[in-house]
Amino acid sequence: MTKVSIAVLCGGDSSRFGSDKTRAKFDGVPLYVRTWNKLQPKSDDIFLQTAPDDEYDLPANPDLIEGGPLGGIYSALTHSRHEWLFVSACDLPLLDPDLVEELSAEAGNGTLAVIPKWESGYLEPLTALYHRDVLPTLEELLNQGTRKITEFLDSLEGVREVSIEQLQEEKSISQYCFYNVNTKKDLEKINAD
Repeated sequence: MTKVSIAVLCGGDSSRFGSDKTRAKFDGVPLYVRTWNKLQPKSDDIFLQTAPDDEYDLPANPDLIEGGPLGGIYSALTHSRHEWLFVSACDLPLLDPDLVEELSAEAGNGTLAVIPKWESGYLEPLTALYHRDVLPTLEELLNQGTRKITEFLDSLEGVREVSIEQLQEEKSISQYCFYNVNTKKDLEKINAD
């Protein structure tokens, strides 16, 4: 397996959630800790990527540039020790850590990013794999004021898309790997199950 760094993205304003969802609990464990615990065995270089003024009790690196998720990815790539970086949003309490290997298996041969994709065409760029060589493109877009992750992906050569449904059908990842907590109801629903 390609060695990867891992960044758990803990930025964002949690506007739909109504409070800081990184610290909201699922099964009694804060979401960021749960994501960390799932991913920690997959890398010797794992850290939280956070807003500059946030404090956490796990190794963390502050964002170097504002720019929402793009700024977080840029900062995480700058901090990472390995050429490849797996990023994960912190609000995926059912994340399957095997996704790291599945995406890493698609890396190489001119690939700069490996992005999970739904049959509908919807991408999951905040739970994906990026090569350090995307940094110049990312920096240029951020300096131009671009904040849309789709614009970043559209500007890249070498984006490999991986079918989520295929991974699920092959049982390579769990069915609910991408269950996203956007609201308190989303969290209540899985806490109740």
